[in-house]
Amino acid sequence: MSDSDGKKTLGLRGSRPSNVKQSFSHGRTKNVVVETKRKRVVVPKAGAAKPAAPGSKPVGDPSKRPAGISDAEMERRLKAVQAAKARETEEAAAREAEEKARAEERERRRAEQEEKERADREREESLKAKAEEEERAKREAEAAAQAAAAAPAEPAVARPTANKAPPAATPRKT
Repeated sequence: MSDSDGKKTLGLRGSRPSNVKQSFSHGRTKNVVVETKRKRVVVPKAGAAKPAAPGSKPVGDPSKRPAGISDAEMERRLKAVQAAKARETEEAAAREAEEKARAEERERRRAEQEEKERADREREESLKAKAEEEERAKREAEAAAQAAAAAPAEPAVARPTANKAPPAATPRKT
């Protein structure tokens, strides 16, 4: 393999060459020559910037501008910033609406759960009350049955004393 196997050679001007140590995952390292590009500085022509269109307004204070930015570039940047702000406000509104919808859904689910638990409690309480009522009725029936069974026995004992002949009547004197 030669050094010129379809690879681009390093440029002669416009960048500074430097060496970088490249390391691979299997442990091998290699020194590589790289180019570092310099940032291009655009200097507007003095004659081109002075004639302004009669309908255009001055965009920003020239002292606040970064060096070398034309009016058109400044307008593009301002539009981009305004679009980003508008998009950010829209996203914030959408996020807020989504959070509100989530909160409403959470509240609705919580209310449904509470309603379900309340209905379950009421159903259990009614079943319990019904069971207690049946138990009470059963006890009353047993008590009535015992009272009925005891009631005929007492009159049977009382009847022999009641069947006795009344004491002999003494003749009346007239």
